[in-house]
Amino acid sequence: MPSRREVLVSIGALPALGQAQDKKPKAFSSAELDLTRDLADAIIPRTGTPGAADSGVHWLIDASLAGRARELAAFKKGLAAVARQRKQGKDLTAILAALQSTKDPFFRQIKDLTIDSYYSTREGLAEELGWHGLTPMAEFPGCTHPEHQSQRKGRSGAAPNGQEFAGYPKPEPVRFARDRKEKG
Repeated sequence: MPSRREVLVSIGALPALGQAQDKKPKAFSSAELDLTRDLADAIIPRTGTPGAADSGVHWLIDASLAGRARELAAFKKGLAAVARQRKQGKDLTAILAALQSTKDPFFRQIKDLTIDSYYSTREGLAEELGWHGLTPMAEFPGCTHPEHQSQRKGRSGAAPNGQEFAGYPKPEPVRFARDRKEKG
């Protein structure tokens, strides 16, 4: 006979099972959702950590585009173009490489949505980045990839190398009341 705890755990799991079976896309058809999953998984594949498909990125993309008609229309147009190329027998990785090399706006859109969605999941934040939200950071240097450093030029604040950006003063440190000395 199962214990009270086992019964309660199994009852608690019932709604989750029902949701998994009844889950339907909000903005995409089933074929569009599957293609979005495949594209996202090609951008962030499974390695030592879960990939985009494992973390349900395609569902997050579907939900995020559901209320944004213009972006959804552009996304579906890009998906249709990719689907046509796949029907011609082209490999998904080759399709993405061609989109990237031609600076196709759809490539930027799918890449941004995939990355933003993946790093908002437990798999992206905790498993890949090791962030648990309980560890304070002494500093946050930002992205250290060389290709992203040129994008930081011209923004206010300190540059990653500790220098000031041209034309912008270095921000003043925050002073708390407990740190001020009483004059008197």
